[in-house]
Amino acid sequence: MANENCEILFDYLRSILYDSTPTQIDVHSLDEDFQKLGMGLQFLDHAINELKQCSTALAKGNLSEFNPSRDNFLCDNLKNIHANLEHLTWQAKQVAKGDYSQHVSYMGDFSNSFNQMTEQLKEREEHLKSEAELEKKHAETVNKYNQLLLELIRQSNDDVLITNIDQSTILYSSHNKVRVEQENEILYYFYKNINNPCEWNMKDKDNRYYHIVTINMEWQDNKLVQKSRTNI
Repeated sequence: MANENCEILFDYLRSILYDSTPTQIDVHSLDEDFQKLGMGLQFLDHAINELKQCSTALAKGNLSEFNPSRDNFLCDNLKNIHANLEHLTWQAKQVAKGDYSQHVSYMGDFSNSFNQMTEQLKEREEHLKSEAELEKKHAETVNKYNQLLLELIRQSNDDVLITNIDQSTILYSSHNKVRVEQENEILYYFYKNINNPCEWNMKDKDNRYYHIVTINMEWQDNKLVQKSRTNI
């Protein structure tokens, strides 16, 4: 009878270790001397099954599904790994928010990679901030000079007109003394050759005399013509 009990318990142990769904036993069908051992194997069966479930959850990154019982000693190491991964997840979220002071020292080679990544992100952000600050200062400087240039044009005795190279679009007109429509009429008279800067005196259809200066220029990848006109 003892051999029969031993055979049942051995088959149960082998099923626990190798079968995805172990074959269960009825402890009360065993002789009394073997029932306690049978209950021990049932506890082992439960612990190993829980170990498999928890390790699968960790392998998939499902930290919320890791719920081993407190008395499962087989999951002790997994509990430490789970705690480290939860803390690492929190640290990664902090890094995503811009906190590059986070460092890892408890995950071996991964720690070096993580710490190197945060250092690189910190350096990159500092570089971007520096570039942004330079761009801001440059934009402020350009804006100041633009305001100064526009004020100089406004106070000038000349009328300034800027068009694209084929004269079809007026990009800027100072409106100091003449309307844009009048400017367009004048453009028709003297923009015959704009390959080189030039200047001359001329009169419009109303017999008004002007001194004209034209300059070829480029701005924002566009070829333009600047014309200054002064009454004479």
